[in-house]
Formats: sequence, C-alpha cells, structure tokens
Amino acid sequence: MECTERLVPAGLKALCDAYSRLYPEQPNPLQVTTRLKYWLGGLDPLDYISMYWNPGKPEEDIPPHWHYVSFGLSDLHGDGRVHPEGGPESGYGLELTLRLAATGPAPLWPAALLQALARYVFTTGNKFCAGDHISWHAPLDGDSESRVRHLLVAEDPQLPAIDTPHGTVKFIQMVGCTGRELKAAQRGSGFDILKLIAEDPRCGGSWLVTRARRASARRVRSARAGTAPALLAGVSARVKWLPYTPETEETTPKLSPSVQQQIKETLQRGLNCMSSSERTVPEGHNMSTDSFEMSSIERALPQIPELMQGSWRGDESVEFLEGVHVVMNAEGASLLPLAIDGRISHGRHFTWRCAPRAVTFVSGEVSGALPTERTPYALRGTWLQILIPPELAREMSSQLTPLSRLADTDSESEDEGEAPAPPPALPLTLAWTKYNLKITIVPDCQFVP
Repeated sequence: MECTERLVPAGLKALCDAYSRLYPEQPNPLQVTTRLKYWLGGLDPLDYISMYWNPGKPEEDIPPHWHYVSFGLSDLHGDGRVHPEGGPESGYGLELTLRLAATGPAPLWPAALLQALARYVFTTGNKFCAGDHISWHAPLDGDSESRVRHLLVAEDPQLPAIDTPHGTVKFIQMVGCTGRELKAAQRGSGFDILKLIAEDPRCGGSWLVTRARRASARRVRSARAGTAPALLAGVSARVKWLPYTPETEETTPKLSPSVQQQIKETLQRGLNCMSSSERTVPEGHNMSTDSFEMSSIERALPQIPELMQGSWRGDESVEFLEGVHVVMNAEGASLLPLAIDGRISHGRHFTWRCAPRAVTFVSGEVSGALPTERTPYALRGTWLQILIPPELAREMSSQLTPLSRLADTDSESEDEGEAPAPPPALPLTLAWTKYNLKITIVPDCQFVP
C-alpha cells in the first residue's frame, strides 16, 4: 500500500502518515488485508493491519518487538460507506495496536486478535478505553501452556492522538495479561495493574510489550481484596431473569454419584468441543465476541452513575416483582463475590448487562434506585434492579465466595507450589428463600437468551 498516492482516501492517509512518522525507515511494512472489505459485505471491519519492527530499548527492559497497528475503526473513506459522516471523532475515534516481543518472524495471531476485537466494537458499539480489561480465557498465542490469556487496555505510548479530515483518532494498545492480573484489575484499577506490569523487567517494560510466555508481574502476586470498595461497577455478561418459583434445593431430589459423573463428563465434552471450535488461533476470525464480553464497563455502561440518579426513570412504568430467579453464565457469576463484598457491602451498585437487558444489584444507600425495602425487585422495561439489604449481603457473601474460582481455570495459584482449588460444578442454583431470590449459573453452551 503506497500511502503517497493521490487516490489514497484522506482518513487512510492520515493513519499512514502517523505510522510513518514513528517508522520512517519502514515505508512498506508487513501487512495483512481482508479479502472482502467490510463495506462490500465482508465480516472483518479492519481493512488492513500493518506490522512494524521496533528495536525497543533493551537497556530499559523494553525488548525488540513487532508493533501491530490497525486501519478501520476510524473513518478511512469519509463517504459514509462504513461510518456515519460528521462528528468530532473519526468513526469510532480509535485504532487498535499491540506490541509483541519478537521471537522470530511476525506471527499472524495478533492480527486475528485485533480483527476479532474490532468485530466486537462494530457489533456492540462499545468502545475500548485505557484502563479497561478484556476477559479472553484462552491463550492469546494458542499455546495451552501460556498464562497470558486476557487483555488490559492502555494508550499506545508512541502514538499520540491525531486529527484527521474526518475527526480525531486515538491509538489504543492491547496488553496481554495473566488471570491474576485480570482479577487484580477487576478488584482495583486497570491503570494500577498496567503500572505494575510496566515496572516488572520481565513483563515488557514501559511500552507494555506483550510477552506471551511470562508469569504475573511480581507485585501483583500479593494483591488481595481490601477494605476499599471495588472500582469495577459492572460488566457485559450473559444474564436473564425468570419468574421466581418457591421450590428450594431441599425439595430437589439428589442425583446419584454415577448420574452426577455422567452429567459432568457430558458437560466437559461439550465445553471441549466449544473450546476447540471457538478458540482456534490463528483462525481467530471465527472467534465469538462472547469470549471477550467482559470488557470493563464503566465504558459499556457509561450512564450508570446517571442511572442511579434517576435519569433512566423516563416514562416507563415500574413493575414490582414478588421474587426473581436470575440466570447467568459462569463468566458473569465469577464476579458475584466482588459485586457483594466489593460493591454492595460498601453502599454501591453492580450491573450485569446483556443488551438490551441489564440486571443491577443495589444497596439501600444508592440514591435514585427503584427498589425499596418493601419492594426489593423493580423492573422498568428491560432493566431489573434488585435491592440487597445488609443481612442478605452477609448471607450471600459466605455462599458466593467459591464462585470466584469459575474464572480461575487459567490462573496461577495464589500460593506458589499449590494447585488452585477446582471451580464449582455447573449448572448450580443458589437460593435465598426468605428473600424469594434464586441465582442459577450455567455454562455458556447451556445459556438460552
């Protein structure tokens, strides 16, 4: 692609110029392109992904690496074929980058990864911002031994935002992280974890170069839940609700051990099949966006503070339910302990969103919330709010703690040398009959919207 030609669209040329200023000695970098462009009916929204060689700064623990940069989340053409015209931002106002420590020729899996992330943005309209995190739950490089299985989001340290003829563009860098680093980011701040990764000489340096074969940053190892409220206020996850029925687990007949084992084996075969079909790398263009629905959602639900102040009250009437049965996938359920201990117990709220539905747990201290002590289950349109009083929060806390291990299958043990405890078997139903509340957790393959 020759960026100096007069026929190059203005948005595309602006990106080429930005990349060329950083890599003036590489006018023709390695590049992958889609066979059928998105605006012609193709499935991949990124027209191009270029791969530049970067020597790094070994003296500052920044290794030589490949720098992958995208073309297509911003408006390349300016004629409405992909993005609406006008507005202060060009298209979605961002392009994606990733830096991968060099161990040989540039692999293609990072390009497939960026393409899959771009499809998520186009599908949901949710934009990535620095400080976000993305649960991926699969080795980024396809190697089952790799602990780097998730992503944090940062601003690219060498590509400042630019103004183009179609609006502004930021360069958002994807940073590979471990399960422990992801959980620490969920509990605290993604920016803090990025800083710890940058300070560890084994983890890629201040430019946040992804090393696919590394352990967690050292200072993240001691991260534990503290007394301060968690900053994460919500996530995208598979969630729905059903009418509450009074049956309890005590009235449900127990299955024999042999039947339980058959169910577990059947579920495991289904999960293995799903894993092999959806997580294939580098054929990552077929990856489901569900695999990274957990991007941190101060962005995916940007109006949450306003919601709680009543800005969603609108004209829709409120329906108060006698009870509720919430159903969610394992990914969403893994954050139930954080929602109760890190948010509700501190007088905050927590939301699971599965567009167009949303389920929000609120404490009695959240102003503008719809539920009350007498009517704790309030439904307005497709938004369900559930009031969790202090005594229920204490009961839930003790029962929900093991659910955090649902996201631990790819994490290091908190105690070196010890294998992590296994996650609870699914499907699983927990009930608080005094409060007419049930929560059922099912594997992704069994979730029916």
